[in-house]
Amino acid sequence: MISAPSDLESTAAWRGASRDSTRRLDHVRTASDRNPTRRTGLAARIGVVVLAVFALTSFGSGTVHAENTVVTSSPAAGDVRGTSPTEIVITFSEEIGDTNLLALSCEAEQIALDTPEVGDDRLLLTAALPAPVPAGTCVIRWQVTNTDDEPNGEGTIPFSVQNDTVVTTVPADDAAGDAAAPTPTAIPATTDSGTGSDAGTETAAPTVVVDLSIASQGDGPLWLGRLISTLAIAALFGALVLLAASWPEGVEYLITIKFIRVLWVVALLGTLLFVAAASAAATGRGLGSGFSPTAWIDLLEAGWAGRAAVLRLVFVAMAAWVAFRPDRAIDPTTQIGGLGIPALAVAMTGITRTIGDLAAVGVLISIIHALAVAVWLGGVVLLARVVLSGPGEEDLVHAVRGFGRISTIAIVVTVVTGIAQLVRLDGGALFDSGHGRVLLFKSVVVAVMIFLAISARQFVAQRLARAQEMSAPLADRLRRAFGAEAGIGVVTFALSAWLLALSPPNIDTTPTIPYDVSTTFQVPEADFDVRLRITDDVVGLVGIEVDVRSPSEGLSALNIVFTAPPNDQNIGSITQPIPLTGPGRAVRLESEGIPLTVPGVWQVQVTAIVNGAQVVDTKELNVLNADGTRAATEVTFPPATIVTVPSVTIVTIPPDN
Repeated sequence: MISAPSDLESTAAWRGASRDSTRRLDHVRTASDRNPTRRTGLAARIGVVVLAVFALTSFGSGTVHAENTVVTSSPAAGDVRGTSPTEIVITFSEEIGDTNLLALSCEAEQIALDTPEVGDDRLLLTAALPAPVPAGTCVIRWQVTNTDDEPNGEGTIPFSVQNDTVVTTVPADDAAGDAAAPTPTAIPATTDSGTGSDAGTETAAPTVVVDLSIASQGDGPLWLGRLISTLAIAALFGALVLLAASWPEGVEYLITIKFIRVLWVVALLGTLLFVAAASAAATGRGLGSGFSPTAWIDLLEAGWAGRAAVLRLVFVAMAAWVAFRPDRAIDPTTQIGGLGIPALAVAMTGITRTIGDLAAVGVLISIIHALAVAVWLGGVVLLARVVLSGPGEEDLVHAVRGFGRISTIAIVVTVVTGIAQLVRLDGGALFDSGHGRVLLFKSVVVAVMIFLAISARQFVAQRLARAQEMSAPLADRLRRAFGAEAGIGVVTFALSAWLLALSPPNIDTTPTIPYDVSTTFQVPEADFDVRLRITDDVVGLVGIEVDVRSPSEGLSALNIVFTAPPNDQNIGSITQPIPLTGPGRAVRLESEGIPLTVPGVWQVQVTAIVNGAQVVDTKELNVLNADGTRAATEVTFPPATIVTVPSVTIVTIPPDN
């Protein structure tokens, strides 16, 4: 709480400062002159309205559950493993339902997991790894439901694997034919120090850094740091804009200068907390290590959201140049820097979600939204805490009128950009996810804030249209109105920080895979419809995606068989089993893809059993040379070895609802 200086203090500080010093010093009042009972009455009523509306919108939604959190996990966040883990085990703070998701990606590539299993105590979620993961940075993404099978939390767990795992295969007996598959056996790779055991963690381990946009966002310090930092930066920028646009006399008030400086100090401390917590979330380290400036370098590898966090701290530190000399925001020779530096700090608060469809458009909209909100809220805070802290003359009237004009534009921009972000992030799924429900509550709070803002502007237009001075009763009434508006604004900032801890339904954090070739296999009489997509049609390893559209049941023994061109002497055919028994998708990544190493026309055949009957459909795939040209004249050779690819390299994806 910032209290106004006493009349004696103001007189001592500003005696003889200007011809208008007496008038301006009369404007400063002590805290004992205020009536706290009258000031809190409207805020209390508004709080009751907001809570009542939220209760009505939440009624009928079932049992209320808090977002679930991870108690322990194996691998733990930030773990450095010598070799690949064999399973993922997560213990949660609350009981989980039956519909849960575990996804694993290493070096931005999806890794197959077995179906997650819920423990008997319903606090444990386990999934085995059918194949070892490669060396590098890995991220576990989890989503769980509550006992009512409603979404109840999500997050990420980063870890790293130091050594590649070599897979040796036991040759199948020739008589076994296509039915035999090689058996994988994991062997630790040899490190530079000559040790290959899992205990060899004494060597310097690489830091696991995940994109801050998908890092675990639910930690209290990160939420608190983001809230304090964003709120103080917005208030600082909005206050400076109001001074420059409507109240240049304000820089001569001692209370204004002290208020601006306090805002800057709060912004700096909040941003330091935010950057430290962001570093801990992106690397999996403890919060204490995040306060070291050397740890901030890791945020430069945490995507644009991480880089923006570092730049936010830089611009806040630079804003001291104008915070300790607010007159630089109104001086034409320094105004660009005086307003530009805080504006850049505000812009960095808008760079948070840098993934998903139309990410660049979303970031631009978010930056514009942040600037508009800052102008609106920062001006309201300055009016409530400084401009209307007591009676005064014409300059106070001009400040309130000017803010009415500026804030109207800011409110319109805030609403338009907010709706655009709502459509992009949530679409129509406001009631189907935690993010959507919190966003709906925030929309109700913002609506109440807009109602208060419009009422205050109408009152200002009526009472200050011809006013030449700000009387004490009028200043007190306006201060209470703008104070309530500012208080609700703080609530919206808290909800915004909470929203960033949740994942919107329209944002998919899993990596996308580009496919160049797509073909469909259909057997109408068996209601069989399967789409095959291939990453490339050039010789080499290719990734595949198999999308089963029908039948809905009775499907088994699904295989994709690639038969090499007649000019092949070594491959013959490659059989890829597909572990799907109904609608869904299965993916094999290009890094472990099908070796189409011979140019020419390959035969691609899909075989399956549907309701006890064999179904077969065949297509052709023309594989080009490495330079993109077609293969030369073919020479026929007898087919050679049959290679069956094990199904453990497949990632199964549940069908879209």
